[in-house]
Amino acid sequence: MQDPSPFRSLDFWIAVGAALIVKIRTTRQLSPAKVVATLVVAVAAAWVGAEYAAQVLGVPLPIAAAIVTLTAEGAMRWLLIGVNDPKQIIELWRLWRKP
Repeated sequence: MQDPSPFRSLDFWIAVGAALIVKIRTTRQLSPAKVVATLVVAVAAAWVGAEYAAQVLGVPLPIAAAIVTLTAEGAMRWLLIGVNDPKQIIELWRLWRKP
């Protein structure tokens, strides 16, 4: 699954871009600067982790890139929300801990 190009394939970037567009359009809780920060983290995570995710999940690289992009963007978004309002993180933790 090694991509021969150092800049990845067009399919990779289409999947990453589509995932980011969906995520941005469906959530609007952060300032523009923080949205840019989440996008940078998401793209970097896809760049670094998509091949590993493709191997582990057994899916094509573009699908793995979209999965990693959405996961990293969501994690970064929750981190930034938690920094602004720690009560939201505590509430999320309580929801996860419910049996």
